[in-house]
Amino acid sequence: MRLLVHVIDARNLPVINANGLSDPYAKLQLGRQRAKTKVIRKSLNPAWDEEFAFRVGDLKEELLVCLLDEDKYFSDDFLGQVKVPLSAVLDADHRSLGTQWYQLQPKSKKSKIRDCGEIRLTISLSQSYPEDTMTLAHWASDDLASSSDKSTELKKGSSLPNIPIESSTSQSGRDELETAKEDKSNVGSSFVNRLYQYFSANPKDEEASLPPLFKHDRSLDILEETASTSSQISDKQDSESSVNMSFDELLKAFESRHEGNEMPANLSGGVLVDQVYAVAPSDLNTLLFSPSSDFLRSLADMQGTTGLDIQQWRLENDGAVLKRVVSYTKAATKLVKAVKATEDMTYLKADGDRYAVLADVSTPEVPFGNTFRVEILTCLMPGPELNSSRLVVSWRLNFVQSTMMKGMIENGAKQGLKDNFNQFSELLAQNVRPVDAKDTTANNQSLSSVQPERESDWKLAFRIFGNFTVVSSFFAFIYVFSHIILASPSIIQGLEFPGLDLPDSAGEVVVCGVLVLQGQRVLNMIARFIQAKRQRGSDHGVKAKGDGWLLTVALIDGTNLAATKSSGYSDPYVVFTCNGKTKTSSIKFHTLEPQWNEIFEFDAMEDPPSVMEINVYDFDGPFDEVASLGHVEVNFLRYSISELADIWIPLKGKLAQACQTKLHLRIFLNNSRGTEIVKNYLDRMEKEVGRKIAVRSPHTNLEFQKIFSLPPEEFLINDFTCHLKRKMLTQGRLFLSPRIIGFYTNLFGHKTKFFFLWEDIEEIQLVPATLSSMGSPSLLITLRKGRGMDARHGAKQLDEEGRLKFHLQSFVSFNAAHKTIMALWKARSLTPEEKIQLVEEESETKDLQNEESGSFLGIEDAKMSEVFSSTKPFDVPILMGIFEGGPVEHRVMEKVGCVDYSVTTWEPVRAGIYQRQVHYRFDMKLARREGEVMSTQQKSLLPDKNGWLVEEVMTLEGIPVGEYFNLHIRYQLEQIASKQKSCSVQVFIGMAWLKSCKNQKKITQEVKSNASSRLKKIFSQLEKEFIPAS
Repeated sequence: MRLLVHVIDARNLPVINANGLSDPYAKLQLGRQRAKTKVIRKSLNPAWDEEFAFRVGDLKEELLVCLLDEDKYFSDDFLGQVKVPLSAVLDADHRSLGTQWYQLQPKSKKSKIRDCGEIRLTISLSQSYPEDTMTLAHWASDDLASSSDKSTELKKGSSLPNIPIESSTSQSGRDELETAKEDKSNVGSSFVNRLYQYFSANPKDEEASLPPLFKHDRSLDILEETASTSSQISDKQDSESSVNMSFDELLKAFESRHEGNEMPANLSGGVLVDQVYAVAPSDLNTLLFSPSSDFLRSLADMQGTTGLDIQQWRLENDGAVLKRVVSYTKAATKLVKAVKATEDMTYLKADGDRYAVLADVSTPEVPFGNTFRVEILTCLMPGPELNSSRLVVSWRLNFVQSTMMKGMIENGAKQGLKDNFNQFSELLAQNVRPVDAKDTTANNQSLSSVQPERESDWKLAFRIFGNFTVVSSFFAFIYVFSHIILASPSIIQGLEFPGLDLPDSAGEVVVCGVLVLQGQRVLNMIARFIQAKRQRGSDHGVKAKGDGWLLTVALIDGTNLAATKSSGYSDPYVVFTCNGKTKTSSIKFHTLEPQWNEIFEFDAMEDPPSVMEINVYDFDGPFDEVASLGHVEVNFLRYSISELADIWIPLKGKLAQACQTKLHLRIFLNNSRGTEIVKNYLDRMEKEVGRKIAVRSPHTNLEFQKIFSLPPEEFLINDFTCHLKRKMLTQGRLFLSPRIIGFYTNLFGHKTKFFFLWEDIEEIQLVPATLSSMGSPSLLITLRKGRGMDARHGAKQLDEEGRLKFHLQSFVSFNAAHKTIMALWKARSLTPEEKIQLVEEESETKDLQNEESGSFLGIEDAKMSEVFSSTKPFDVPILMGIFEGGPVEHRVMEKVGCVDYSVTTWEPVRAGIYQRQVHYRFDMKLARREGEVMSTQQKSLLPDKNGWLVEEVMTLEGIPVGEYFNLHIRYQLEQIASKQKSCSVQVFIGMAWLKSCKNQKKITQEVKSNASSRLKKIFSQLEKEFIPAS
């Protein structure tokens, strides 16, 4: 008995795809036999008109007809289903249900889609095969796989076993191969095939006796084997060629094979990340997936992942597939131990602007890990702004085996992915600046809606001149001019003389005064008109120039402005100032509720701006003093991007606070440089500081931002351990970033934290070391008046001028901290003129310190340590013979290995301080290495006049790494008062590194060891020179 099913058409199917259409096909199943129709593209009312035949073995079975939407990249989506029991067909008249519409049902009662549409079928039972059935129907093949095993569906959703009886059915070559492959496996195990094998005498007879259907299968076996072999050879060639190709070349090769492909839709599990970033899609793709990128390794470090193995991208299937494999060991959690995971990453689209990468993640070691696989789709597409991109990450869970723990697995996977991609987003925010997707989408819309009102010259003239003063002045002018024409010349009398006509009465004096005042007011109005015409404001449509930080400000309107004129109104305009650059709005006359609708774009800035000053003034002509209607300062570190996108800012000032004046602004701050901003900034700071600055890890930057509630673009440059001096010393850490200097401590649960801007600092004073500062210099930072009041609780004092002072001391590395702080302050807050003045003051201060303390050539920058100490049986003057340039000095130095030894005479450089130059070469017979020495020596009396202090800066040439450092030596020769003819010798050595070197510690130890040995020889030889003579 056979079941004949005629699948005619369907109607009112649910919408699954984003384009509002579907690609439906029907899948039929009876017992373990399966079949499917062709796919109808882009239709919600498909028509198939296909017939299928099923072998009936058990009348208790039921026919299952499922409608699915074909997905090009992922597993197909379920549309609806209908079940028809065979018993209903058997009981029907003529064993046929006829042609009728069947209501499609959802897969479960929990499904959100209730109305799944209808499908029209003709179902009947037959005892034999009519000829029309043999020519039109499709045989349904046996399915011997487990009904719970869906791996075949996931991998070959478009190649379910449909076996055409007539070979004339049109299919592509690839579909034929896949169909034949499944036919072969199904036929070999079917009951009919076993009967033919049983009665067949030999393979040839078997083949000859098989029906046409199975002859077709045998002919395709050869094609399948040939295709498989050629596919393996092609994959091998693709793999070998792709090894020698760069990442960009691989993307271009892949793009050439997939031109015109659409972006895949988000996966059904949900969206994990949907964020806009201020970087081009191609740059973001390189950061996330390029083999040369360190992003995955940084993410692994943040998440505690180990054993990360990233294989190279390779092309397969003649360039049709671009994939790679990433394996790692996931860190253990409270619930799950450390497990291994493998990601098969495949590009689905790459065209330069849009990218889609599908990762198939398998974790077989987790509980029930063999029953499911996780798919993660990463899509990159252009963002709403120029040079921006939108990142969307979605997921879904595919169960390859049935399990009772499905709900628990889905919840666990969802939570784990959510946690992982939260860290992913945090790390990505350290490399590229995220932009609020909602605000960014509304950015262009809000700016495009801001259309400035262009006021004509006639309207402006009427606004200024249309008043009683101008009208009365005009009529007064006409009246006076007419009087001059009609009146006869007056007689010269009184103190008048020809050319001078004075008023003849008090009335004439009053009239003249009124005319002068009227004339003055009219002239002022004319001047106001000329200036207002020039000051139109708004650079709407004029784009910012340069590359860097771009600031765009949209001035919408204002409310509750103060009235400064007798008319009860004002003529307001707004001035924006940021990083020394100014933008001015147009003037709005005679209003307290101005409507500007103007956009201002600041040219690109090298550093991210910290604050923007906003001042609102009342216009009262070019000659009168400007009256302030209010002011405010926008701190970009205090506001989030979403807050600045549309904000009402209250103004400060007496008039503004009394009237509660507010401005309506839309502020957008973008970076056009992409991912290289941190590296470029650190490279620039290294030149200023004079030392290497290491890039901090994303985790460290994230913690730094959390401590001070900073935006994602702010990154840590350096941090130092120090003490904050207030009433009591507080130990903590000082954090330095491009825009702020902050202090944080957490002692016994009591937290102290504050920060202020570099621009807030007025001066930084170097305080010499004292006993209270533990023998270390300290820094006294003074802020400008009225600045940094949020950090007042960390200040030592508030001086009489209203300035906050912060006292920092006990730095572990004071020189490094001092240089870094000064370099950042100079780069951020000082104008070029102030920088020059500061350099001159530092030079004068350094000279003064040298004069007072006798320190020499920055010798305090080298960390001095004692390498030699001894007591000699002669007076200091005799011991000083080694520094006098006489025969004794030459003999001693030549005997310890100094060749061509020459010195200059001592010359006074300052009061009580003398200087000379020394030059010699090392003797290869006595010294370990050949090289030259050039040194400068200074000598001065000790404070108690009982000895000498000799300081020397030595430059070594011709020896390995000699150009990397200077050697500083300090000799202290002091007479011992308790003993006659006895003195003490102490020698200290330090190294000032001019360049960074890997083996600094080892080189320092070797130099100090050699210097100590050489000093012993020098003083031992000097003792031999003088003891016999005494």
